[in-house]
Formats: sequence, C-alpha cells, structure tokens
Amino acid sequence: MKPNNAHICVLACFFITIFLIQNLMAGQKTLPNNINNQFGGHIKFEGGITGIDSGSYFEPVGTETCIDGLANVRLTDKLSFSDNIYIQTHYEAFFKFGETYEKQADLQKINPSLPGSQVSNTSNIDKRRLFDLTKTIKESDNAILWHRLDRLLVSVKPSWGDIMIGRQAITWGNGLIFNPMDLFNPFSPSDIVRDYKTGDDLASVRFHTDSIEEVNLLYVPRRNITTNEIDSDKSSIAGKCHFFAAEIEVDIMGALHYDQIVLGLGGTGYVGDAAWRSDLVWSALEDSADKSGYIQFVANIDYSWVWWNKNMYGLIEYYHNGLGKNNYTRAMEDPVLMERIDRGELFSLGKNYLNTRIQLELHPLFNLYLNTINNIEDPSGILQPWAIYNMTQNSTLLLGANIYYGSKGSEYGPFLIPGTPFYTNAAANAYILFTYYF
Repeated sequence: MKPNNAHICVLACFFITIFLIQNLMAGQKTLPNNINNQFGGHIKFEGGITGIDSGSYFEPVGTETCIDGLANVRLTDKLSFSDNIYIQTHYEAFFKFGETYEKQADLQKINPSLPGSQVSNTSNIDKRRLFDLTKTIKESDNAILWHRLDRLLVSVKPSWGDIMIGRQAITWGNGLIFNPMDLFNPFSPSDIVRDYKTGDDLASVRFHTDSIEEVNLLYVPRRNITTNEIDSDKSSIAGKCHFFAAEIEVDIMGALHYDQIVLGLGGTGYVGDAAWRSDLVWSALEDSADKSGYIQFVANIDYSWVWWNKNMYGLIEYYHNGLGKNNYTRAMEDPVLMERIDRGELFSLGKNYLNTRIQLELHPLFNLYLNTINNIEDPSGILQPWAIYNMTQNSTLLLGANIYYGSKGSEYGPFLIPGTPFYTNAAANAYILFTYYF
C-alpha cells in the first residue's frame, strides 16, 4: 500500500511541527517569543481475554478462548501563534496482536462478509474522509501495526467567534450513552474509555448573537467509497443553535446529511439537584420505500449523592431507535439500517433501550463503575463492570469486562447471521488497561 500525496504532505507537516517544537524546547531562537507550545499525549497497553461461542461466526477457525494485546501511542501538540491563532496536531500509532486478530485474519480469507472478519481492516478508517491519513506499516497473520493523524487543524478566533478548518472532533447532543444528535463519529454506547473522539475533515464556524448563546455551522466533505471521488451527496452541511429559554438550555439542529434532511431538538435542565437531558432527532428516508422518515429519542437524568460517607453517582437513560427491528437477522438485511451502522451513526438493531450507570468512589483514587445497556423488548443486554485506580498523578489502571445476556435470537444473545449457518458471538470478555499521560 503506497501512501498518497495528501498522506505524505500531512505527515510532513506533523514532523515539521515536531522539529519546530524541539528547537523551541532546546532554547533556539528560530521562533518568535510570543509563540507558545503545548505538547502531550499518552501511552496505553491493553491485555484481554475473549470468549468464543460455539456456533458463532468464529466456528470455521476455532472456538478456543483468545488472549490479545493492544499498544497505543498518541502524541498531541498545540502550537499557538497568538491568543487567536493556533495549529493542533494529534498523531497516533497502534500495535494490535493476539489470537482474536489471528482468527479475524483467517476469517477474512474464508469469508470476508462475516462480521468478525472486518475488524482488522484499517483501510476502512478513513475510507469516507477527505484525506486518507491512515497507513498500515506492517501486517502479519497475528498482528498489525498502523499509524494515522487524528487531528490536524488551524483555528482562528476573530472577535465574533472562531473558525476551525481541518481534521477535528465535533460533539453535538445531550445523550450520555446513546447520542443520536451527534452525527459526526459519536462514541459507541459500549465505549468505556472516551478520551478522544475520532476526528473528521471539516470546516467549522462558531459565533454568538445577542439572543443566541452559540451558533455552530459545519461543512463535512466526504468521498464516495465506490468512486473515491468527493461527492456532495455523501457530504454534510449542518448547523446548531444553543440558547436559553428561561432555565432550560435548548439546542436546535438542522443538517443535510448524506443527502438526507436531519432535524433535531434538544434540551437540558434541572429537577431539584438532578440534571436531565433530552434529544429528539428526525431523519428523512428518501432512499427508502418508507418516505416518512424515522425518529430517534433519548432522555436521561443523573444525580450525585453521599451514601455511607462515600460519593455516589447514578444515571438512567432511555433511547428509542425508529429504524430498529424485532427480528435481528432481518435487521442485518435492511440496507438503510446497515448503511447507518457502517457509517458509525447507529449502534443498535433494536427499538427501545433502558441504560444505567452507577459509580461508587471507594477512595479518591479508586472508583467502581457498572454500565448496563438493555434492549427492553427482548430482553437482552450488556453488563459492563469496571474499576479505575489512579496509580500516580499521570497514570491509571483500568480493569473491566463485557458480559452479554439474552436468549438465542435476542440482540445481545446470539442471533443468526443472514445468509450463513452461524450466529453472532455473545461470549464475555475481560480486559486490563494501563495508561500513562504526559
């Protein structure tokens, strides 16, 4: 795989930035004194054990329990030329290895259409973005090494707001587990570690008026994955207004997203000492036989309290997916639903979910958590217990697990993959993650 010209150009920009940083840190007078630089990042090491269900899509390559590892380095830099202009760059590299990856690679050779065979394909990361800034360095049957640029943006802050152009992360919406108003690379509901969102290539303008707290306008150009050309029908133009109505914060969102109209209304407020949030999102479906569109709705409430001299936190959230089905094998045959899952906008096949989170602070340096994601119509779901220990000021140790429950045919229990004799894999997994920040 040869890097394209854009890839070479952006990597060159990154290394030039690092060179300038080194000169600045060494005290050389190659940069003006008013230039400020903030350099940081993290190193992560993760080990995990993954169970394999008999009869799952892993059946052709063996159902033995797998041991895996992942190492990740992220370097972050913010080069400020003044209070109003800065350049931000994030570089990341990953080394993934283990028995699950080996099974995925073997599955890719046997049947690339099976879900488990596609996880290892790093070429999919930037397949729709304006620039392909991801490159596989080395790949073998049981390991892969790749690197990418996840941020590369210029920010200019005039007196009326700010302008940001380049690869950046945008977060809209009020959902804490599911977040339907967040159209641009939202976190998966099952993501526990949410340090960084995946960046997108876009232009963003923010400003405010006397009556509106913030107006945010976006343009996200994308490529057609078939032709690899920039395609306006695959791109997004979006805007969001944030303002106060009495004591309620209101968000109004509108977008032309993949040539479909998307409208959203959200609000946040307080009931006593508890905070509530809610979003209603309607999306057109002109590419479907059902022209009426579909809605997504999320509402949550959270509260902190003290119990037995321990700090506690609780969250409960309801989510409705208007594209969801009750038959999950048929759901995987729905092109409208699967296209949005492939784009990373939807994460569920079902209709209605009730999700919770609880946190117990046993010690200021040691916290216990439990997430639950529950399809309330099956019922089925995921239990996610984890614990975080702040080992030092700059390092953390996280231990966690994902435990699936549900009968055969339910969403989080195993269900039959269409066109195959195999089921999804619903076996539990456990992991340990060490992170050092600098």
